[in-house]
Amino acid sequence: MLISCAYASEIKVGVYQNEPLTSINKDGAAEGLYIDILESIALREGWKLQFIPGTPYTSYVFVTADNYMEVFGQVQNREADAGIIAKSYAERYETQYDVEKISLVISPTDMVFALSKNADNEIVRIIDENIHQMVIENGNVSYPPSETSDPDLTTWESPSWLKLSVGVGGGLLLLFVILSLTLRNKVDEKTSELNSKNRELEIEIRERKIAEEKLKQYSLELKNSNELKDLFTDILRHDLINPATIIKGYVEYLIEVESEEKKKDALEAIERSNRKLIDLIENAANLAKLENMDELDFEAMDLKEIIEDIIDNLKPKLDEKAMNIIFEPTGEYPADVNTTIEDVFSNLIGNSIKYSPAGSTITINIDDLDDKWEVSITDEGEGIPDKDKPHIFDRFKRAHKVNVKGSGLGLAIVKRIIDLHEGTVEVKDGPDGKGTAFKVNLQKAKN
Repeated sequence: MLISCAYASEIKVGVYQNEPLTSINKDGAAEGLYIDILESIALREGWKLQFIPGTPYTSYVFVTADNYMEVFGQVQNREADAGIIAKSYAERYETQYDVEKISLVISPTDMVFALSKNADNEIVRIIDENIHQMVIENGNVSYPPSETSDPDLTTWESPSWLKLSVGVGGGLLLLFVILSLTLRNKVDEKTSELNSKNRELEIEIRERKIAEEKLKQYSLELKNSNELKDLFTDILRHDLINPATIIKGYVEYLIEVESEEKKKDALEAIERSNRKLIDLIENAANLAKLENMDELDFEAMDLKEIIEDIIDNLKPKLDEKAMNIIFEPTGEYPADVNTTIEDVFSNLIGNSIKYSPAGSTITINIDDLDDKWEVSITDEGEGIPDKDKPHIFDRFKRAHKVNVKGSGLGLAIVKRIIDLHEGTVEVKDGPDGKGTAFKVNLQKAKN
C-alpha cells in the first residue's frame, strides 16, 4: 500500500489487489486486513481516508502434481513455467532433466505501509503506535479497552516474572526452530555432497579397475616382447655371428693367397662388408642386452686409466690417419662406474678418429663439477648440424654422415650405458663452432 501527500486531515491511500490483505471489491470499496487497520487508526485519530485503486499484480495459476518427478516433467515439457521442489531432491535428480535451478526462499510476508517522500513523519509514528496497541482476533481489528471506558471493568496485568519467562521461553523456542532448520539444511547439503563424492569414488574405482586390466595386459605383452627380444639376441650372438666369423677367416686366407689384383680387390670388398656385418651384429646384441637391464653393478675406477687404455688400443687407427690425441690428466679421477663405461669412451673416441680429417687433433679433458666428473672429447671434424643434434643418440642415426663405416648403433649404446649410470651425455659444437664436442657427466666415487 502507498500512503500519499503530506500529513493532513485527508490522506490518500493506494490500494492494490492482494487478498486478503488489500483489495477492491465488486462495489468499488476497499477492504482487507490492511484496510481495517488503517480505518481503525483513522477513526481514532480523526483522519479522512481516500482509497485509490492501483495497478494489480500479474496473476498466476498454480498447477498441482503428485510427486517431484512429475514437477520436473511439467517444467521440462513447458506445461508449467516453474516448479517448487525440495532442495535435497532437486540436487540429486536435476541433471536428468532440461531445467535450470533458481534459489527461492518461501517465508511469511511483512506488513509494510509506504509513504510518499513529502509525507509527515508524524504519520509514521502514529501508525506504528496504534498498531502496537491493536489486538487482532478472528480477522477483526480492535483496540484494548482503555482504563476510562468502563469504571467497573477490572483488568489483570501479568507479573513481570511471567512476562520474562514467556519472553525467554519464546526466544529459546524460536532459536531452537532456527537451529533445527539450519541443521537440517546443513545435513541435506552434506548428504548431497557425500552422495556426489560416492558417485565420484565409484567412477574412480571403475576407472582404476579398467587401468589395472590394461596394465596386466601390457605386462603380459611386455613379457612376451622381452622373450622375443631374448630370442632375437640369442640368434644374433650365435646363429648369425658364427657364419660371419667363418666367412671372415676364409676371406682373410683367400686374400693372402690370391695374386690377381682384381680378385684380391673383390675379396677385400667382401672382407669390409663382412666386418661391417659383424660390427652390426655385435652392437645390436650388445644394445639388446643393455635394454633388458634395469641396473648395473658399480665399483670405483679411475677414469684416467680407462681413457689411457682406450687410447693405446686405438693407436693403430690414429697412426693410420696421422692424428694426435691431447690428454693431460693431473691426478686421479675415481668414479662409481661399471666396466661397460669402457664402451662409452671407446665409441666416442673412435668416432672422433673416424669423422675427423687426417692430421687433426683430438682433445680430451676431465673437469671437476663438485660431485661429478665431466669428460669432454673434442675433435676438429666437420661437426654436426643443429637439426641433427637432438637425434644423434637414436638408433641407426648417424646424422648427415655418408659413406662411413659403422652400424649406426654406437651412440645409442653410449646413451643407454650412461642412462644406466644415471649420468648425462650431450653433444655440442667445438670451440669457435668448429668440430664436435661430446660431454659425459659421471658420479664421483663415494669415499
